[in-house]
Amino acid sequence: MTKTNKKTTKKTVKTMPKAVEALHKGFRAYVGLFGSAYERLQPIAKNVTKTYDELANKGEKIEDNAVSFSKHARELAAKRIEKRTAQIKSIFPKAANDRCAELEAEIAKLNKKLAAKAKKTTHTATKRVTKVAKKATETVKAA
Repeated sequence: MTKTNKKTTKKTVKTMPKAVEALHKGFRAYVGLFGSAYERLQPIAKNVTKTYDELANKGEKIEDNAVSFSKHARELAAKRIEKRTAQIKSIFPKAANDRCAELEAEIAKLNKKLAAKAKKTTHTATKRVTKVAKKATETVKAA
């Protein structure tokens, strides 16, 4: 029995360096594959970065144009509205135009009153909340 053990041991020792060499060679091929892929992708990556920057610049130009166009459109619309309002007011008699001015002034006064009431309401609501908070802390302390 000992002879067979020695023979198998000798065989594995002899074949072991070949297996290690093959494994090492396979690992180098694997690393070489990634190195080759990296080298091939470098020009593409540079083009992608360049293209991305170009697209970003074009997008910025388009955004600037759109913003300026919308500002211009708003100004143009405001001018047209003023022009139409003036035309409509000219059609009505003078008394109606005076009444329009009175109504606009009244609307402004009512808006001021509403704003004052809103401030007052928030102030009283704040007072109520603080009162409730004080009562709650008192009951907690009492408990």
